[in-house]
Amino acid sequence: MRSLALCLLVMLCKGYGITNNPPYPLSESPQLPLEVYAPEFATILGTQPKLVHLADGFGFTEGPVYVALQHSQLGYLLFTDQINDNILIMRWHGIQPYQQITPLSWSKPVVFRHPSSIADGQTADEKGRLLTAETTGRRVSITELDGTVRTLVGFYNGKPLNSPNDLVVKSDGTVWFTDPSYGCLQFPQECYLPNHVYRYDPVTQDLKVVISSLKMPNGIAFSPDESILYVIDSAAIQAPRTYYEENPHAIYAFDVQGATLSQQRLFATISPGFPDGMRLDVSGNIYVGALDGVQVFNPQGKLIGKIKMPKETANLTFGGADNNILFICSSDSLWAIKLNTQGAKPVPVIKQAPYK
Repeated sequence: MRSLALCLLVMLCKGYGITNNPPYPLSESPQLPLEVYAPEFATILGTQPKLVHLADGFGFTEGPVYVALQHSQLGYLLFTDQINDNILIMRWHGIQPYQQITPLSWSKPVVFRHPSSIADGQTADEKGRLLTAETTGRRVSITELDGTVRTLVGFYNGKPLNSPNDLVVKSDGTVWFTDPSYGCLQFPQECYLPNHVYRYDPVTQDLKVVISSLKMPNGIAFSPDESILYVIDSAAIQAPRTYYEENPHAIYAFDVQGATLSQQRLFATISPGFPDGMRLDVSGNIYVGALDGVQVFNPQGKLIGKIKMPKETANLTFGGADNNILFICSSDSLWAIKLNTQGAKPVPVIKQAPYK
């Protein structure tokens, strides 16, 4: 055995064997990292699922939101890079003519706004206006279609918000958002309010606390019929590189009655790590960003599958002309996968290139 090993070593030193072969091309990583636990997830993935790496080189991606261009296959994906204090924008060309994501489907992301006040979660209202939860800005801002940026809401009872994290717009135009104290743990700012979930009415300018029972409210989303509000409590992480397993790392569900919530219940506990952002499809399945990628739960709280990612996944959104492309913000990278389903919320449509 020793003589064989010595022979192989000599061959390598002389440049024989595999060292003279051309380098093997690197594949996308991970390669089809799809775990199916239930038939419905297999149906969602289809027979030839393909996870596509769109871009990398960011600090930490978050807050994806997609808006479509009227009478066109084109659209725009906006997302945040918290480490570099940016909001970025990527032009999406669609999946024609092959009905698959190809290198022709997108253009390189460019900086849309810097500084961004450490922008975190984002969404769009029914008019396609961008709403952004700003960590150090301590506000929810709105970007009008002409590019004007203004504060939508920044104070509660005369005190500045802690550090808005994520948000969703209900079909009646009200804005529901989470306001944990993460910004006060990571930046030189002081929190004066408990960690709440709020409902803001842009018409009456009324800001109301709807949830005060969660330790670190994070991701937020409505069921397709808006009868249930899902909210993540990610208190297991208090500051970067910390993890308190005894604290919540879960999704909670609440019944919605107009402007009020009731019947708080545990929907799912997420592991490994903790949940961050989430979106729903038209069937009510929940797609949640987690330490190992995207975990997918059916409306009964059963884990039906995973899209495994090489790094921690923060947030995601549906988009594309048919609302069937899942865009995934995973640490320093941006990914996409075409699914056999659609996002629960319709894609906002704008008449021209956004925010010019």
